[in-house]
Amino acid sequence: MNAPLAAGNALAPDKSLQTLIGGFLVGTGVITQQQLDVCLRQQKAVREGGRAVLLAEIIVRNRFATQEQIGLAVKRLDGEAEATMFRRLLPYALCQTHRLFPLHVESGVLYVKTARAIGNAVRKSLVDACEVKVTSVRVIPTDVGDLTRSLASIYNQEYSFDALMARLRTEEINGLLLKQALNAILGEAIALRASDIHLDKLRDPGAWISYRVDGQMKPTHLVPERIMAALFSRLKNESGMDASDTRRAQDGRLSLAESGSGVEFRVATQPIAGGETIAIRVLDPAAMIGLEALFPYQLQMTELFRQIADVRGKTGGLILISGPTGSGKTTTLYALAQNFSRDRINVITVEEPVEYVLPFARQIQLNQLLHEKSTDLERSVLRQDPDVLILGEIRDNDTMRAALKFAESGHLVLATVHAKNVAQTFERVLSFCDPATKQEALYILANQLRVVVNQGLIPKLCSCAREIDDESATLLDDAFGITFHGHARFLRRAGCAACRQTGYRGRVAVHETVVIPSNDSLRAQITGMLFESIHNFERTFALDGVTHISKYQVMAQLLECHVVDADTVSQAVRAGF
Repeated sequence: MNAPLAAGNALAPDKSLQTLIGGFLVGTGVITQQQLDVCLRQQKAVREGGRAVLLAEIIVRNRFATQEQIGLAVKRLDGEAEATMFRRLLPYALCQTHRLFPLHVESGVLYVKTARAIGNAVRKSLVDACEVKVTSVRVIPTDVGDLTRSLASIYNQEYSFDALMARLRTEEINGLLLKQALNAILGEAIALRASDIHLDKLRDPGAWISYRVDGQMKPTHLVPERIMAALFSRLKNESGMDASDTRRAQDGRLSLAESGSGVEFRVATQPIAGGETIAIRVLDPAAMIGLEALFPYQLQMTELFRQIADVRGKTGGLILISGPTGSGKTTTLYALAQNFSRDRINVITVEEPVEYVLPFARQIQLNQLLHEKSTDLERSVLRQDPDVLILGEIRDNDTMRAALKFAESGHLVLATVHAKNVAQTFERVLSFCDPATKQEALYILANQLRVVVNQGLIPKLCSCAREIDDESATLLDDAFGITFHGHARFLRRAGCAACRQTGYRGRVAVHETVVIPSNDSLRAQITGMLFESIHNFERTFALDGVTHISKYQVMAQLLECHVVDADTVSQAVRAGF
């Protein structure tokens, strides 16, 4: 058994284990030595300020590695098996007070995960309160977001939204109850992995609270009109809005107190016929899908993203990620951005609005530059000496010209565009040009466009799925021309508590991708074809050296790797994916 995971004393985590974890992550290539040094210096600075913080939390907060990667390191170092599911080992109030989550008991040792060091007095209280006889406590480090979701999963009935609603129906409505109810809504959204919360203030019985999970909306709580009106006022106040103004749209932001600073919520109100609606976007960095989860079992894409993130010098180039609204463009953009060595190169983002905080990147709110012309935007950002520029979205002539000029001047540029497929993505970018600059833009695109990823999201099978025969493969092959290798065996969705009996949990990207290498003769050939007609872009896919991955190829691979089921693929094809 290696060094224990418990804190060495009441003030600080076990430094020897912290060093082992950091060294393991460096040795396996998860983080670099420079990133580890940066995190250790941050940890030292926090400790000198009188607070204890785990190295793992800092690494995750900086987006240098995921909690799963660090968890794997801990298990391999300590020789522990996979943690068991939660059992009621400790009272919820005690867990909430000390911000920790009990995992399991083994050989008289209580394993808990927490995002901060715990002292000897707290350890003794845990030993005394544990429902199973234990003699000591061992700490597993985690981050604030993971801890919040774990605690929300066991949120007892006293603090659930349904229980608070029962009190609001029978007791006088007061600020404390409304605050608890609002926190319960936000906490429930985090536990459900919801991307959005929708509240409708309408006449009875039409006031609903709905959650969007894995792209699907579900009305969840029917709330009396008077209580919903009180919730609206509280929510507006918490978000920095004018609670008395119900006739115009407003925007705001808030944080869930129990989640620390990691989870924020973007709030937008809108008057509607008969009342008002509020949409809340859940901005939980820890819940963001990584590239491996978004593009599973796709080594070609993994290698492509690794090459994109390996920026060495001012080589230039334009990377476009396209798709309709809700297709995961921003998720892919941020997932890719996290792979850049942001401690080594200067990454600048220009967004409207800035959604997720990306440590070690310089993030610019676009409305700070709204009144500037594109030439002013280019000049002001260029003075910041960027290596990589990430544009939230190309939506007009100014942002399009800025993207092309940055790419031409040797900076790597990543941006999103609303488009149905790869060919339309190219034409969509050109459509923003005014006639006077269209030829220049076409030339830059022909020479600087490196990668186009057009994507959509489809449901991912839950682990409860069961194997079926391969008849579906024949049907898909006959109907849509999707070809499979050998005797493919597929899975059919089942249903369990984890997926709320739907059979699906999470989503994955179905994409069409084109990769154009920086070859002078190839670029000259592409330039000639595009100046002949911009509609020739699709013909370039067949040129030697150009890589084209179709959505049919991706769906076949996801089916064979048991990520999705045949029904989902059939629906996606019929929907025009």
